[in-house]
Amino acid sequence: MKVKKISLLVAALLLATFASSTIFASGDVIVKEEAKPAVTASSKTAETTEIQEDKLSNASKKTQKNLVSKEEKIRENTEKLGGNRTNGTVLYYLELVRSYSYPVCFVGMVIASLNFFIIGNKKLEKRESGFKMLVTLIVGLIVFQVLPLLFAIVVAGR
Repeated sequence: MKVKKISLLVAALLLATFASSTIFASGDVIVKEEAKPAVTASSKTAETTEIQEDKLSNASKKTQKNLVSKEEKIRENTEKLGGNRTNGTVLYYLELVRSYSYPVCFVGMVIASLNFFIIGNKKLEKRESGFKMLVTLIVGLIVFQVLPLLFAIVVAGR
C-alpha cells in the first residue's frame, strides 16, 4: 500500500518537474555569453542581426519558430471568428487540448482496462474503479474532441 502511494508521489513529482521545465523553456537562450541589453530598432543593422542569430542555440531557434507559428495560428483563428483576439486564442488552446487528449486518454484507457479486466478478476474494488475510470476517459475524449467545434459554432453563430 505504501509502495503504491510512494510511486504515485514520485510520478506526480516527475510530471510536475516536466511541466515546469517546458513552461520555462520558452525563453531565448544565449550560448557561451552573458545576456546583454537589447539593441534599439534604430541602431540595429544586418551585421548585428547575423551575430545575434549565430549566438542562438538550436533549441531557442526552434522555440522562436514555434512561437511564430503559434501567433500565426492565433491570427488565423482571430480572422475566422470575426476579429476578436480572445476568441482566436481560446480556439487555439482548445485545438491544442484536442490534439493532446488522444494520447492522454488512450494511456488512461489502457490503465483502466488493466484494472477492469486483469486486476479486477481478483479484486472487485479494482474492477469497479477500472470501469468508472474507463467510462470517464471515454466521455472525456468525446468532450475534448467536440469542444472546439461547439466553441466555433457558438461564437461564429452569434
